[in-house]
Formats: sequence, structure tokens, C-alpha cells
Amino acid sequence: MGFLRWIIGFLIALGLAAFAVFNRKPVPLNWSPVHPPIDVPLYLVGLTLMALGFVLGGGIVWMNMEGLRREKRRQKKQIKILEKELEAVNENKGAEAPSDFFPALPDKRKK
Repeated sequence: MGFLRWIIGFLIALGLAAFAVFNRKPVPLNWSPVHPPIDVPLYLVGLTLMALGFVLGGGIVWMNMEGLRREKRRQKKQIKILEKELEAVNENKGAEAPSDFFPALPDKRKK
């Protein structure tokens, strides 16, 4: 699986490099109506907007997963509580003999 990631990453990097090579023409970039436009290469504008979209998309996904992370934390706490209860039950297991009717319950009959 790691090898496949390297191949896909290499292809993406190759595509971005080709995009940068083929879009070197300077374009005017207007920041505000007061300041004069700045000439920057087209690939810089494109790659900057792609990076900004990647970061914003990651932030949106992270915020949408808050409920899932909260549920996972709650489940971890519940698992710890249940493991402690299981240890306590296992420690007291040899105290009473199980009944013949239902082996999980202790035998309450007087012999």
C-alpha cells in the first residue's frame, strides 16, 4: 500500500510541476482598487488557490468530524470502565461455585 502512495504522490507532484512549467506567463493580480496590480506568474496564483482550497477543505472535514471524535472518546472511557468491572468479576470468580442451572450465577442452594 505504501508503494502505491508513493506512485500516486509522484504523479501528483509531476502534474503540479508540469502545470508550473506550462503556466509561467505573468498575469496582473489586483489586490485592491487603490493599489496598482502586481504581475505574478499564473502558476503561482493557481497553486496558491489550490493550496488554500486544500487547507479550507481539511478544516471543514475536521470540524464535521467533531461528533465522531466525541463519540470515540466516550467509547474509550466506557471500555476502560467495563475492563475494570471485568477484572473485578474475574478476581471474585473463584469465591462461589457456579450453579448447575445457569453456570454464570453462583449456587445459592444450601447443601
